[in-house]
Amino acid sequence: MSVNSPILSRRSAEIASRFGARAGSYEQHADLQTAVAARLAALLPDFDSPHVLELGCGTGLLSRHLVARYPTGNIVLTDAAPDMIAECRRNLAHVRGPRLSFEVMDAGEVNGRDGLDLIVTSMVLHWLPNPAATLARLRSLLAPGGVLLYATLGPDCFAEWRAILNAESLPSGIADIPTLPGVVEEEHLTPDNDSLSFLRRMKAVGGLTPKEGYAPLPPGALRRAVRAINLRFGGRVTWHIVYGKLAQSEDESAPEASRSSPSTMPS
Repeated sequence: MSVNSPILSRRSAEIASRFGARAGSYEQHADLQTAVAARLAALLPDFDSPHVLELGCGTGLLSRHLVARYPTGNIVLTDAAPDMIAECRRNLAHVRGPRLSFEVMDAGEVNGRDGLDLIVTSMVLHWLPNPAATLARLRSLLAPGGVLLYATLGPDCFAEWRAILNAESLPSGIADIPTLPGVVEEEHLTPDNDSLSFLRRMKAVGGLTPKEGYAPLPPGALRRAVRAINLRFGGRVTWHIVYGKLAQSEDESAPEASRSSPSTMPS
């Protein structure tokens, strides 16, 4: 097993630092991410011994499914945070089937790869400056018959929080999330009972890195927003998750098929 360490962009390094700092405790607070990884894994294609690239492996929530599904595969697990890779490596130390390698890699700057049978990424694309362009570039790395699978935040994510910040004339640090090609499933989840629980969840998993140029709300303004969302929406904040599939030979202009799930998730 090997680990390479390229130089990351300033933005990627900032995000990696926040997530890396939570690597040891990440899975204690990642029930939502765990459920998303399991649902994405249900879309994995039937390959015998594929060459697989995972972007943003984190602690290995999706990686566990990959090594179980492709015991004779060649699987490269990557993340921008070295501490996350170290945790993933520990979590997969028992694996003896597939050929595994680990690399520090910026998901938005994948180079020197081609002929891949499968590229997967879960809850990463929304951190990138241009996720649609990233998908197009990743798709070009697929071998004939190859598949690109992703799960990421959808355009409706955190709609209540966005609405309150707008109503209170407060700036938002949440990046705009575009509609992406190839969406095959989506779901709306409300895993937290109130807005403070939502904010604690985001902090616990390192997910409070705002968009560039954003100045965090002062404590008084944040308390005002929390009170407002509690009054207007009962403190609930909705996660919109989309699941996508793109193939090397697929027509990118094909309409997005979708199947919706109830707005619930197991606790």
